Amino acid sequence: MALFALAATCKAADFHVATAQDLQSALTMAAGNGAANNIWLTNGYYSGNFSYSSSANYNLAIQPEPGVSNTQVAIDGVAGGRALNITCSGSSGNVTVSNVTFMRNCGSYSIGALRVAASSGGTILVNACRFLSPTNNSQGMGLEIASGLNTTIVNCTVIGKTNGSAYDGDGINITGVTGTTLLYNSTMAGNYAGCGADITASAVLTVTNNVFQTNSNEGLYFYPSSGTKTAVVVVSNNVFSTTMNNNVCGAAIENFGTLNLGANIFNGNRGGGAYISYGGTATVAGNTFDGNDVWDGWWGGAAIGSLGAAIVTGNTFSGNTGGYGGGGVYLNNTTNILTGNTFGANSMCASGGAVTIVGGTITTISNNAFSANSASGSGGSVYSTAGGLVTITGNTFTGNSCSGNYQGGAVYVNSSGTNVITGNLFQQNSSADGAGAIYAASPGITISDNLVVNNTQTGSSAGGGGIFVNPGSILYMINNTVFNNSSAGNGGGAAFQISGTTQLLYVFNNIIWGNSLSGSGNGADVYLTGSGQQTALQYNDVNGMYGVWNIAAPMLNTDPKFFDPVNGDYHLQTNSPCLNYGTNGPFLLLTDLDGNARTNGAGQVDLGCYQFTTNVFHPADTNQDWTISPAEYTAYAAAWKAGQAWSNGPNPIPANYVTRAGYLMTNGGAYYNDGSARPVNWKLNP
Repeated sequence: MALFALAATCKAADFHVATAQDLQSALTMAAGNGAANNIWLTNGYYSGNFSYSSSANYNLAIQPEPGVSNTQVAIDGVAGGRALNITCSGSSGNVTVSNVTFMRNCGSYSIGALRVAASSGGTILVNACRFLSPTNNSQGMGLEIASGLNTTIVNCTVIGKTNGSAYDGDGINITGVTGTTLLYNSTMAGNYAGCGADITASAVLTVTNNVFQTNSNEGLYFYPSSGTKTAVVVVSNNVFSTTMNNNVCGAAIENFGTLNLGANIFNGNRGGGAYISYGGTATVAGNTFDGNDVWDGWWGGAAIGSLGAAIVTGNTFSGNTGGYGGGGVYLNNTTNILTGNTFGANSMCASGGAVTIVGGTITTISNNAFSANSASGSGGSVYSTAGGLVTITGNTFTGNSCSGNYQGGAVYVNSSGTNVITGNLFQQNSSADGAGAIYAASPGITISDNLVVNNTQTGSSAGGGGIFVNPGSILYMINNTVFNNSSAGNGGGAAFQISGTTQLLYVFNNIIWGNSLSGSGNGADVYLTGSGQQTALQYNDVNGMYGVWNIAAPMLNTDPKFFDPVNGDYHLQTNSPCLNYGTNGPFLLLTDLDGNARTNGAGQVDLGCYQFTTNVFHPADTNQDWTISPAEYTAYAAAWKAGQAWSNGPNPIPANYVTRAGYLMTNGGAYYNDGSARPVNWKLNP
């Protein structure tokens, strides 16, 4: 007490306390002494409900004595309320609490062990504190921030009981921060009947390098008042794992202006990985969504809806399970951009094994890899009823499936807008009803430069082993290769349904050949039913046909002579009858599936998705002299190893391109291009 008296007389800033009474006396004196104060705690266990209330504009810091760790100092509210309640009603003054353990023994899950209501212009720092729940039936939130300008929470551990014997409440609860909240390097785990971090206010929120694990509600929940939608949110490099409630996700972020969700891991959350809604623009990049599921909700990996724009890029979605939409991701935004992601072995109890898109004016699905996804409804990988323009380009669809009386083993698109499906690879997909690979039923449809091979459709009453289309107004199907697909119904390669006299079908420059029927249907390669205003099947290579077209000539019916279809090379040989047989019709693309020019030097067009060419250099051959030198190979290999982009080749650099360059270089370097599939098309000079 002599120290306290001296402090009061001299208005000193430091208080050194060793007992519970010392602590409360220090807090009381600090609140009224008109100075910035430091309260130093001797190692010990402080039991009671401690409080600080001041209207002065001074700083307060509470921390252990030097050399004392947070495992040696604990404050316990002994089930009677908050362990420590700090209230600052002035206009300025900062609050710092560091290296203290707080016991979540408050008597109620709705109040925090440490509560800070800072001044309107004050900054709060909570550093290296622990918030722990006793093993008995005690209840209490961890950290409660009720007001303040800016808040930083760093290096903290917030642990609940996880066993459901009593409600912990939220690990961290923030309701009144008007400026910036920064939460990093902390762990929020095992909070029963609460979130890891529940934040309902902040103009700027940054959450990075944290672990949110086994919380019964959301790991992170951000929901400022619905009228604002201006917050800038960054959530990066966190782990959201095993949220316990069936209907609650790893992270829910709503009512924001911009969001950057990057490089996080969402694993095993029982209510889905992430829920993002009601905001401006969200960029979801470089995250991993693995093994998340929703038993009776919508999505498995992520749900993103009611935004101006959603950009989903460079993520991995694997083994997620959805209930009603989007095993991997569910999108319903004005603009949906899905690019450069990997979707593997996601599943859906309804439609959209990997992706479900139900709204939007502009939707782009590009350069993604879809494999082994499945749906009990339509769209083994992608299900879209989005309006406006939907573009599906540059993707690979391998081994996806849909079951029941549903369509589209890989892709199902059915909307009031325009769908463009171009430059994709569809192989080994299957459906139990129509369309082993592609089901398209929209007013305007363009299907071009796709490779559709080895897909199956097993329903005897449906059709389209590879493709089924029912355009509401107009279809352009151009330069596709449709080979070795099978249907138990009609149209082993492609089935065309016409439901009205105003429809226009223009099908040209395709190879639809070598497909089959496994049942008693019609049209091993092409099946047409109904009649439209004009149907034209011209400049194609087709064998088994059923149906009457208005125009069905000129036409080939012959082996297209692929290089090596058994091993997946569907490029045309030099003696293929499909070379130069095509027409320069409308909507002809400038490049083929490889990215080569669609026409040769004479302006001629080949049939199918690949234009025959032998004049493309290996990317490592930077001086383009048909020789790969040791220096060129070394530079190319170094760029591949470093993950760098290469100016004149595919990026990222494929490993088999590097090994091919090494093979050519070590065998003299001189090579030629035989026009087959890359990179084996680059062969040593004889």
